[in-house]
Amino acid sequence: MLDDMAPLIVLSTVFWQDGVVSLIFRSGLFAKLILASLLLLSILTWAITLNKYWRFNGINRDFLRLVHSLRPNSELSAVYHSAVKDIGGPVGRIFEEGYITIGSYLESSRGRKLEIMSDGVLQVIEKNLNLRLQTAKENEISALAAGIPFIATSISLSPFLGLLGTVWGVMHTFLSISQSGGSADLSVVAPGVAEALVTTVAGLVVAIPALLCNNFLSARLNRIEDDFGRLHTELIIYFNHIVHREKLKNEDRLGHQRHFAS
Repeated sequence: MLDDMAPLIVLSTVFWQDGVVSLIFRSGLFAKLILASLLLLSILTWAITLNKYWRFNGINRDFLRLVHSLRPNSELSAVYHSAVKDIGGPVGRIFEEGYITIGSYLESSRGRKLEIMSDGVLQVIEKNLNLRLQTAKENEISALAAGIPFIATSISLSPFLGLLGTVWGVMHTFLSISQSGGSADLSVVAPGVAEALVTTVAGLVVAIPALLCNNFLSARLNRIEDDFGRLHTELIIYFNHIVHREKLKNEDRLGHQRHFAS
């Protein structure tokens, strides 16, 4: 069994005693500050990525639920309860903007001063509805995009931080050689250069996964933006149907009132 574990033991020894971890512990204060900064960037990048991943998945489910509930014969109160109370989130807030926009019309149409809305008034309602939904959609997309620019900054900054640590370490190594008598033996130079290169490796280790995370989140955000565009269209169709259905009801009630009045 020990023979089977020998390669692992050798690899562990190289990694901990003669490898990267040993170089990190032997590095100077400036290099450790660079490494700590890179670690912080990596933690924040992964925290943002995981948070966005779960949130984007939830939005996709909410979008499908709401779109499936937007049927011409669906009662507005039931859809409102499903969208705002049960679903909530960005999808629910976009729906609520449309609901508020036509709410005043629906309330007034059921009042005592019942009048038939002209086509011009209905066009104004439709235009206002479209603008409110467009604004709500853009606000939600902007909120969802928050944090992704930080990942892009991490992609650009990490390699430069690593390079800064490497240049500083190499400069410190050659300065130490000159102060010790100018010996340029490889056994003297190599350890210092190796320690300096650790920060470059760390910068790349942070930047490469951050690049993948940024591309993944950007693609998901573009898909959500497309879904919100479809939701915008579906809500326009649904709310217009509700308004015209209410208009027909009002015309029918007014017709009955005039019939009995005559």
